[in-house]
Amino acid sequence: MKRYLISISLIFLVLFSGILYATTLKAYFLNVGQGDSKLITVSTGEVVLIDSGPNENLILNTLQELRISHIDLLLASHPHTDHITGMDTIIDTYQPRAFVDIGIPHTTKTYEYLIRAIQKNNVKYYQATERKIRLGPLIFHILPPANPYLEISELNNNSAVIRLDYGKVSFLFPGDIESERESQLLKRSRNQLNVDILKVPHHCSFDASSIGFIQAVSPDVAIISCGEDNPYGYPHQETLQTLKDNGIKTYKTNRHGTILVQTDGVSYQVITEEDFLQLPEQAVQTSSQILGLVSVPTSNDGYQYAASKKSKVFHNMTCEHVTTIKEDNLIYFQSLEEAQKSGRRGCKQCKPEE
Repeated sequence: MKRYLISISLIFLVLFSGILYATTLKAYFLNVGQGDSKLITVSTGEVVLIDSGPNENLILNTLQELRISHIDLLLASHPHTDHITGMDTIIDTYQPRAFVDIGIPHTTKTYEYLIRAIQKNNVKYYQATERKIRLGPLIFHILPPANPYLEISELNNNSAVIRLDYGKVSFLFPGDIESERESQLLKRSRNQLNVDILKVPHHCSFDASSIGFIQAVSPDVAIISCGEDNPYGYPHQETLQTLKDNGIKTYKTNRHGTILVQTDGVSYQVITEEDFLQLPEQAVQTSSQILGLVSVPTSNDGYQYAASKKSKVFHNMTCEHVTTIKEDNLIYFQSLEEAQKSGRRGCKQCKPEE
């Protein structure tokens, strides 16, 4: 499925001349290290998060930086910790309208915390059986689950495989499936595999992305989520070669940082964090503000308020309570309105609302 990709240089030219394309959907492939998380936002207000691990703090800060006030749909492709870490805190913070996963329990504390958060917040739960989900202009197709059930790499191969259609532009999010599940999909769902953008399965491992599967998907763009110097050696060279041999433009979070795909439903653009880092500082700030592609703050410069992600109270930056919050739990706010919109109240000691 070959569509016209607007060149990155043209995007920058348009942005810096003050003219902006009417972008409707933004899909962020977050640079979370050795894990996976995708955030999808639409200008009409819909917000979807697929997976959340393992860098919980980065994901929460990114949601905050992008002014996300709610989540409509939260999906977990499978319950490995590199895909669900922090999902309990995300549920506690945003109370998503619906949650979808494969319904296969796991023995980790991370999974236990997730289930507790769903129950505590009365989030509607749906199992990832074959179904279509319409959310505003978004159409999600959950492809048929493994049948028969795959015991080889159980959780990976039984991942939820999700297709997203927005207008004429399409995405495929196959979790961590491996070649055994790919073979099933080729037999049962081949006509639903052909998309524009593929999130490469299983972090670009050699045991996934078989030649037949890649040729059936036939994407223009492949995006790999993996951590720098990870212990598994991802991305594996064999799979990178398969993508190259099939003429697929490939991006990697461990090299390009967070990757943004934005589309109006007809054409789309791919913009990476690396692209911004190569620009002059002033240009980076300007384009980041326009596109909403942001980095998690590495200091508290410019922030007036702070809170713990585990607390419903926010503080002035100078409040002594801020110094007691663990760095991994710190969340910053640039304005009083932003702090209040997070659902937190002001500290009774430092009285930030006065």
